[in-house]
Amino acid sequence: MAFGLWVFVTRAENPEQTKTLPIDIPVQAVNVPSDIAIPRELKPIRVRVRVEENVIDSLTKDDFQASVDLEALTVGAYERPVEVRELTTRGNLRIVEVLPPTIDVRLEQLLSKTVPVKLEMRGTPPADFSVGATEADSDTAVVSGPQDSVGAVTVAVALVDVEARTETFEGAVRLEPRNEQGVLVEDLNVDPATVDVKIEIEQRTFSRALAVSPQLRGVPRQGHNVVGATVEPLIVTVFGPRAFIEGATTISTQPVDIEDAIADVVRTVSLDLPSGVTIKGSVNVTVTVSIRPAPGQLTFAVPLTASGLSNDVSIVGALPPVQVFLFGPLPVLLELNPNDISASVDLDGKGGGTHKVKVNVSAPDGLEVRSVSPEELEIQLEQR
Repeated sequence: MAFGLWVFVTRAENPEQTKTLPIDIPVQAVNVPSDIAIPRELKPIRVRVRVEENVIDSLTKDDFQASVDLEALTVGAYERPVEVRELTTRGNLRIVEVLPPTIDVRLEQLLSKTVPVKLEMRGTPPADFSVGATEADSDTAVVSGPQDSVGAVTVAVALVDVEARTETFEGAVRLEPRNEQGVLVEDLNVDPATVDVKIEIEQRTFSRALAVSPQLRGVPRQGHNVVGATVEPLIVTVFGPRAFIEGATTISTQPVDIEDAIADVVRTVSLDLPSGVTIKGSVNVTVTVSIRPAPGQLTFAVPLTASGLSNDVSIVGALPPVQVFLFGPLPVLLELNPNDISASVDLDGKGGGTHKVKVNVSAPDGLEVRSVSPEELEIQLEQR
Protein backbone atom coordinates (compact mmCIF):
# COMPACT_ATOMS: atom_id res chain seq x y z
CA MET A 1 0.00 0.00 0.00
CA ALA A 2 2.85 2.39 0.82
CA PHE A 3 4.60 1.69 -2.48
CA GLY A 4 1.40 2.10 -4.43
CA LEU A 5 0.76 5.40 -2.67
CA TRP A 6 4.31 6.63 -3.54
CA VAL A 7 3.83 5.73 -7.21
CA PHE A 8 0.49 7.48 -7.28
CA VAL A 9 1.86 10.66 -5.67
CA THR A 10 4.94 10.71 -7.92
CA ARG A 11 2.87 10.36 -11.08
CA ALA A 12 0.49 12.98 -9.90
CA GLU A 13 3.33 15.43 -9.37
CA ASN A 14 5.23 14.48 -12.59
CA PRO A 15 2.69 13.15 -15.07
CA GLU A 16 4.03 11.41 -18.15
CA GLN A 17 3.77 12.88 -21.65
CA THR A 18 4.01 11.42 -25.10
CA LYS A 19 5.85 13.68 -27.53
CA THR A 20 7.91 13.64 -30.73
CA LEU A 21 11.27 15.14 -29.81
CA PRO A 22 12.62 17.93 -32.10
CA ILE A 23 16.05 16.27 -32.03
CA ASP A 24 17.97 14.77 -34.96
CA ILE A 25 19.51 11.50 -33.81
CA PRO A 26 22.45 10.24 -35.91
CA VAL A 27 22.26 6.68 -37.23
CA GLN A 28 25.30 4.41 -37.04
CA ALA A 29 25.86 1.48 -39.41
CA VAL A 30 26.80 -1.79 -37.71
CA ASN A 31 28.01 -5.14 -39.00
CA VAL A 32 29.32 -3.51 -42.19
CA PRO A 33 30.96 -6.06 -44.54
CA SER A 34 34.69 -5.47 -44.95
CA ASP A 35 34.45 -4.98 -48.72
CA ILE A 36 31.51 -2.57 -48.63
CA ALA A 37 31.53 1.24 -48.44
CA ILE A 38 28.65 3.29 -47.10
CA PRO A 39 28.04 7.05 -46.94
CA ARG A 40 29.97 8.62 -44.08
CA GLU A 41 26.78 10.03 -42.58
CA LEU A 42 23.41 8.29 -42.77
CA LYS A 43 20.19 10.26 -42.69
CA PRO A 44 19.24 11.03 -39.03
CA ILE A 45 15.94 10.01 -37.47
CA ARG A 46 13.65 11.29 -34.73
CA VAL A 47 11.74 9.50 -31.99
CA ARG A 48 8.41 9.75 -30.28
CA VAL A 49 8.77 9.06 -26.56
CA ARG A 50 6.80 8.77 -23.36
CA VAL A 51 8.51 10.33 -20.37
CA GLU A 52 7.82 12.31 -17.23
CA GLU A 53 7.01 15.96 -17.79
CA ASN A 54 9.92 17.34 -15.77
CA VAL A 55 12.48 15.41 -17.87
CA ILE A 56 11.23 15.87 -21.42
CA ASP A 57 12.88 19.24 -22.09
CA SER A 58 16.30 18.03 -20.89
CA LEU A 59 16.57 15.13 -23.32
CA THR A 60 19.27 15.31 -26.04
CA LYS A 61 20.53 13.11 -28.86
CA ASP A 62 23.07 11.67 -26.42
CA ASP A 63 20.22 9.95 -24.55
CA PHE A 64 19.63 7.65 -27.55
CA GLN A 65 21.54 5.25 -29.77
CA ALA A 66 20.30 4.56 -33.29
CA SER A 67 21.75 1.92 -35.60
CA VAL A 68 21.07 0.10 -38.84
CA ASP A 69 22.26 -3.48 -39.33
CA LEU A 70 24.03 -4.19 -42.65
CA GLU A 71 25.16 -7.75 -41.94
CA ALA A 72 25.55 -10.02 -45.01
CA LEU A 73 24.54 -7.27 -47.47
CA THR A 74 26.29 -6.69 -50.77
CA VAL A 75 26.53 -3.82 -53.25
CA GLY A 76 23.13 -2.26 -53.89
CA ALA A 77 20.36 -0.05 -52.51
CA TYR A 78 18.39 -1.15 -49.45
CA GLU A 79 15.64 0.04 -47.12
CA ARG A 80 16.67 -1.01 -43.64
CA PRO A 81 14.91 -0.75 -40.30
CA VAL A 82 16.37 1.53 -37.67
CA GLU A 83 16.85 0.24 -34.16
CA VAL A 84 16.86 2.81 -31.37
CA ARG A 85 17.43 2.25 -27.68
CA GLU A 86 17.38 4.49 -24.65
CA LEU A 87 20.69 5.31 -22.97
CA THR A 88 19.07 6.77 -19.86
CA THR A 89 16.33 5.78 -17.44
CA ARG A 90 15.53 9.32 -16.39
CA GLY A 91 11.81 10.05 -16.12
CA ASN A 92 10.92 6.44 -16.97
CA LEU A 93 11.92 7.17 -20.61
CA ARG A 94 10.41 4.84 -23.23
CA ILE A 95 10.56 4.98 -27.03
CA VAL A 96 7.10 4.86 -28.54
CA GLU A 97 7.89 5.25 -32.23
CA VAL A 98 10.90 5.71 -34.59
CA LEU A 99 10.44 8.34 -37.30
CA PRO A 100 10.96 7.13 -39.97
CA PRO A 101 11.19 3.48 -38.98
CA THR A 102 13.42 2.69 -41.99
CA ILE A 103 16.10 4.55 -43.95
CA ASP A 104 17.53 4.10 -47.44
CA VAL A 105 21.11 2.86 -47.57
CA ARG A 106 23.15 2.61 -50.75
CA LEU A 107 26.10 0.25 -50.49
CA GLU A 108 29.01 0.49 -52.89
CA GLN A 109 32.10 -1.54 -53.49
CA LEU A 110 34.90 -0.47 -51.14
CA LEU A 111 38.04 0.67 -52.99
CA SER A 112 41.40 1.84 -51.74
CA LYS A 113 44.26 3.50 -53.60
CA THR A 114 47.46 5.37 -52.85
CA VAL A 115 47.70 9.04 -53.90
CA PRO A 116 50.49 11.60 -53.49
CA VAL A 117 50.43 14.10 -50.65
CA LYS A 118 50.59 17.73 -51.75
CA LEU A 119 51.34 20.66 -49.47
CA GLU A 120 49.25 23.68 -50.43
CA MET A 121 49.41 27.17 -48.97
CA ARG A 122 46.71 29.81 -48.76
CA GLY A 123 47.54 33.49 -48.42
CA THR A 124 50.97 35.09 -48.26
CA PRO A 125 53.31 36.30 -45.51
CA PRO A 126 53.86 40.06 -45.04
CA ALA A 127 55.88 41.94 -47.67
CA ASP A 128 59.15 41.60 -45.74
CA PHE A 129 58.81 37.81 -45.39
CA SER A 130 58.79 34.86 -47.78
CA VAL A 131 58.12 31.12 -47.72
CA GLY A 132 61.27 29.04 -47.48
CA ALA A 133 61.70 25.27 -47.36
CA THR A 134 58.60 23.10 -46.88
CA GLU A 135 58.30 19.48 -45.81
CA ALA A 136 55.69 16.89 -44.80
CA ASP A 137 56.40 13.64 -42.96
CA SER A 138 54.53 11.55 -45.55
CA ASP A 139 54.69 11.61 -49.35
CA THR A 140 51.64 9.41 -49.94
CA ALA A 141 48.28 8.57 -48.36
CA VAL A 142 45.74 5.75 -48.82
CA VAL A 143 42.24 6.88 -49.79
CA SER A 144 39.37 4.42 -49.28
CA GLY A 145 35.63 4.56 -49.82
CA PRO A 146 33.03 4.13 -52.56
CA GLN A 147 34.56 3.10 -55.87
CA ASP A 148 33.35 6.11 -57.87
CA SER A 149 34.55 8.61 -55.26
CA VAL A 150 37.94 6.99 -54.80
CA GLY A 151 38.41 6.84 -58.57
CA ALA A 152 38.02 10.62 -58.78
CA VAL A 153 40.73 11.38 -56.21
CA THR A 154 44.14 12.36 -57.60
CA VAL A 155 45.84 13.90 -54.57
CA ALA A 156 45.62 14.31 -50.79
CA VAL A 157 46.11 17.98 -49.94
CA ALA A 158 47.48 19.40 -46.69
CA LEU A 159 46.23 23.00 -46.68
CA VAL A 160 48.06 25.56 -44.50
CA ASP A 161 47.10 29.20 -44.13
CA VAL A 162 50.25 31.38 -44.15
CA GLU A 163 48.47 34.73 -44.45
CA ALA A 164 50.37 37.40 -42.44
CA ARG A 165 52.52 34.69 -40.83
CA THR A 166 56.00 35.81 -39.69
CA GLU A 167 57.18 32.63 -37.95
CA THR A 168 57.87 29.11 -39.17
CA PHE A 169 54.78 26.85 -39.06
CA GLU A 170 55.05 23.36 -37.56
CA GLY A 171 52.04 21.18 -36.81
CA ALA A 172 49.66 18.40 -37.84
CA VAL A 173 47.44 19.20 -40.84
CA ARG A 174 44.39 17.20 -41.95
CA LEU A 175 44.57 15.67 -45.43
CA GLU A 176 41.78 16.43 -47.90
CA PRO A 177 41.13 14.08 -50.85
CA ARG A 178 40.69 16.15 -54.04
CA ASN A 179 40.05 15.53 -57.72
CA GLU A 180 41.91 16.90 -60.73
CA GLN A 181 40.02 20.20 -60.46
CA GLY A 182 41.07 20.61 -56.85
CA VAL A 183 37.54 19.99 -55.54
CA LEU A 184 37.10 18.12 -52.26
CA VAL A 185 35.77 14.55 -52.67
CA GLU A 186 33.61 13.74 -49.65
CA ASP A 187 32.64 10.54 -47.83
CA LEU A 188 36.16 9.08 -47.99
CA ASN A 189 38.65 7.85 -45.43
CA VAL A 190 42.27 9.00 -45.64
CA ASP A 191 45.11 7.14 -43.95
CA PRO A 192 46.96 8.84 -42.39
CA ALA A 193 44.28 11.38 -41.61
CA THR A 194 46.90 14.05 -40.81
CA VAL A 195 50.53 14.74 -41.68
CA ASP A 196 53.13 16.69 -39.76
CA VAL A 197 54.07 19.76 -41.80
CA LYS A 198 56.89 22.29 -41.51
CA ILE A 199 56.86 25.53 -43.52
CA GLU A 200 59.77 27.90 -42.96
CA ILE A 201 58.86 31.59 -42.98
CA GLU A 202 61.97 33.67 -43.60
CA GLN A 203 62.43 37.37 -43.11
CA ARG A 204 63.55 38.62 -46.51
CA THR A 205 63.95 42.33 -45.85
CA PHE A 206 65.44 43.93 -42.74
CA SER A 207 65.43 47.60 -41.76
CA ARG A 208 67.77 49.94 -39.98
CA ALA A 209 68.16 53.68 -39.42
CA LEU A 210 71.37 54.90 -41.08
CA ALA A 211 73.13 58.25 -41.16
CA VAL A 212 73.42 59.85 -44.59
CA SER A 213 77.01 60.49 -45.68
CA PRO A 214 77.46 63.13 -48.42
CA GLN A 215 79.81 62.10 -51.24
CA LEU A 216 81.82 65.01 -52.74
CA ARG A 217 83.50 65.15 -56.13
CA GLY A 218 86.22 67.62 -57.14
CA VAL A 219 87.98 70.33 -55.13
CA PRO A 220 87.24 74.03 -54.56
CA ARG A 221 89.21 76.71 -56.33
CA GLN A 222 92.75 77.29 -55.11
CA GLY A 223 92.76 79.12 -51.83
CA HIS A 224 89.38 77.73 -50.70
CA ASN A 225 88.58 74.90 -48.31
CA VAL A 226 85.57 72.72 -47.52
CA VAL A 227 84.78 73.52 -43.90
CA GLY A 228 81.71 71.33 -43.53
CA ALA A 229 78.83 69.47 -45.18
CA THR A 230 75.29 68.94 -43.88
CA VAL A 231 72.45 66.71 -45.11
CA GLU A 232 68.69 67.01 -44.74
CA PRO A 233 67.40 64.56 -43.63
CA LEU A 234 70.38 63.34 -41.65
CA ILE A 235 68.89 59.90 -40.80
CA VAL A 236 66.92 57.60 -43.12
CA THR A 237 65.32 54.17 -42.64
CA VAL A 238 66.74 51.64 -45.07
CA PHE A 239 65.29 48.23 -46.02
CA GLY A 240 67.41 45.46 -47.51
CA PRO A 241 68.95 42.00 -47.16
CA ARG A 242 70.28 40.91 -43.79
CA ALA A 243 73.93 41.00 -44.94
CA PHE A 244 73.70 44.63 -46.04
CA ILE A 245 71.70 45.85 -43.04
CA GLU A 246 74.00 44.18 -40.52
CA GLY A 247 77.15 45.54 -42.16
CA ALA A 248 76.06 49.07 -43.08
CA THR A 249 76.90 52.06 -40.89
CA THR A 250 76.02 54.88 -43.30
CA ILE A 251 74.30 55.36 -46.63
CA SER A 252 76.06 57.54 -49.23
CA THR A 253 74.60 60.11 -51.58
CA GLN A 254 75.25 60.42 -55.27
CA PRO A 255 78.33 62.66 -55.86
CA VAL A 256 77.98 66.41 -55.27
CA ASP A 257 80.24 68.37 -57.63
CA ILE A 258 82.26 71.13 -55.89
CA GLU A 259 84.95 71.51 -58.57
CA ASP A 260 86.31 75.12 -58.66
CA ALA A 261 83.66 76.28 -56.15
CA ILE A 262 84.31 79.51 -54.24
CA ALA A 263 81.04 79.65 -52.23
CA ASP A 264 78.58 77.31 -50.54
CA VAL A 265 77.16 74.57 -52.79
CA VAL A 266 73.57 73.39 -52.21
CA ARG A 267 72.35 70.39 -54.22
CA THR A 268 69.41 67.97 -54.10
CA VAL A 269 70.71 64.51 -54.96
CA SER A 270 69.48 60.95 -54.62
CA LEU A 271 70.90 58.36 -52.26
CA ASP A 272 73.33 55.81 -53.69
CA LEU A 273 71.26 52.70 -52.92
CA PRO A 274 72.75 49.25 -53.63
CA SER A 275 70.71 46.72 -55.59
CA GLY A 276 67.89 45.24 -53.51
CA VAL A 277 67.92 48.11 -51.01
CA THR A 278 65.01 50.50 -50.63
CA ILE A 279 64.24 53.44 -48.40
CA LYS A 280 61.24 54.67 -46.47
CA GLY A 281 60.12 57.96 -48.00
CA SER A 282 61.89 59.98 -50.68
CA VAL A 283 65.25 58.87 -52.08
CA ASN A 284 66.31 62.51 -52.48
CA VAL A 285 68.23 64.51 -49.87
CA THR A 286 69.55 68.07 -49.74
CA VAL A 287 73.32 68.45 -49.32
CA THR A 288 74.86 71.79 -48.26
CA VAL A 289 78.65 72.05 -48.65
CA SER A 290 80.19 75.01 -46.80
CA ILE A 291 83.20 76.49 -48.65
CA ARG A 292 85.31 79.25 -47.18
CA PRO A 293 88.50 81.02 -48.27
CA ALA A 294 91.53 79.30 -46.79
CA PRO A 295 93.55 81.40 -44.35
CA GLY A 296 97.19 81.98 -45.32
CA GLN A 297 100.29 84.11 -44.84
CA LEU A 298 102.42 85.67 -47.57
CA THR A 299 105.51 87.90 -47.57
CA PHE A 300 105.64 91.00 -49.79
CA ALA A 301 108.58 93.26 -50.67
CA VAL A 302 106.89 96.64 -50.35
CA PRO A 303 108.48 99.88 -51.62
CA LEU A 304 109.11 102.35 -48.81
CA THR A 305 108.02 105.97 -49.06
CA ALA A 306 108.84 108.99 -46.88
CA SER A 307 106.44 111.61 -45.64
CA GLY A 308 106.91 114.96 -43.87
CA LEU A 309 110.39 115.59 -45.39
CA SER A 310 111.27 119.33 -45.21
CA ASN A 311 112.46 121.19 -48.30
CA ASP A 312 115.93 122.00 -46.91
CA VAL A 313 117.02 118.36 -46.47
CA SER A 314 117.21 115.32 -48.66
CA ILE A 315 117.64 111.61 -48.15
CA VAL A 316 121.07 110.23 -48.77
CA GLY A 317 120.71 107.25 -51.07
CA ALA A 318 117.54 105.28 -51.90
CA LEU A 319 115.03 103.93 -49.43
CA PRO A 320 115.17 100.12 -49.32
CA PRO A 321 111.98 98.02 -49.62
CA VAL A 322 110.67 96.36 -46.49
CA GLN A 323 109.34 92.84 -46.07
CA VAL A 324 105.72 92.78 -44.90
CA PHE A 325 104.14 89.53 -43.60
CA LEU A 326 100.35 89.56 -44.15
CA PHE A 327 97.75 87.09 -42.84
CA GLY A 328 94.25 86.68 -44.26
CA PRO A 329 92.11 84.88 -46.86
CA LEU A 330 94.47 83.12 -49.23
CA PRO A 331 92.53 84.04 -52.42
CA VAL A 332 92.89 87.73 -51.50
CA LEU A 333 96.58 87.34 -50.69
CA LEU A 334 97.23 85.59 -54.00
CA GLU A 335 95.71 88.43 -55.98
CA LEU A 336 97.43 91.16 -53.94
CA ASN A 337 100.06 93.44 -55.52
CA PRO A 338 102.87 94.92 -53.38
CA ASN A 339 101.70 98.37 -54.47
CA ASP A 340 98.40 97.66 -52.74
CA ILE A 341 100.32 97.80 -49.43
CA SER A 342 101.45 101.09 -47.95
CA ALA A 343 104.87 101.24 -46.18
CA SER A 344 106.23 104.62 -45.09
CA VAL A 345 108.47 106.48 -42.64
CA ASP A 346 107.58 109.82 -41.08
CA LEU A 347 110.45 112.36 -41.39
CA ASP A 348 108.50 115.37 -40.21
CA GLY A 349 110.76 117.77 -38.31
CA LYS A 350 113.91 115.81 -39.06
CA GLY A 351 117.03 117.82 -40.01
CA GLY A 352 120.40 116.83 -41.39
CA GLY A 353 122.03 113.79 -39.84
CA THR A 354 121.21 110.14 -39.19
CA HIS A 355 117.77 109.32 -37.80
CA LYS A 356 116.26 106.05 -36.59
CA VAL A 357 112.62 105.96 -37.62
CA LYS A 358 109.79 103.41 -37.40
CA VAL A 359 108.30 101.88 -40.51
CA ASN A 360 104.50 102.28 -40.74
CA VAL A 361 102.55 99.70 -42.78
CA SER A 362 98.92 99.76 -43.84
CA ALA A 363 97.25 96.72 -45.46
CA PRO A 364 93.93 96.43 -47.35
CA ASP A 365 90.77 95.67 -45.34
CA GLY A 366 90.47 92.07 -44.24
CA LEU A 367 94.22 91.51 -44.05
CA GLU A 368 96.33 91.51 -40.94
CA VAL A 369 99.93 92.73 -40.75
CA ARG A 370 101.72 90.08 -38.77
CA SER A 371 105.25 91.54 -38.97
CA VAL A 372 107.44 94.07 -40.79
CA SER A 373 111.15 93.62 -41.44
CA PRO A 374 112.91 95.81 -40.57
CA GLU A 375 110.59 97.54 -38.16
CA GLU A 376 112.99 100.55 -37.93
CA LEU A 377 115.43 102.09 -40.36
CA GLU A 378 118.41 104.43 -40.01
CA ILE A 379 117.97 107.18 -42.58
CA GLN A 380 120.66 109.79 -43.29
CA LEU A 381 119.54 113.29 -44.22
CA GLU A 382 121.74 116.02 -45.64
CA GLN A 383 121.29 119.76 -45.99
CA ARG A 384 120.73 121.05 -49.46
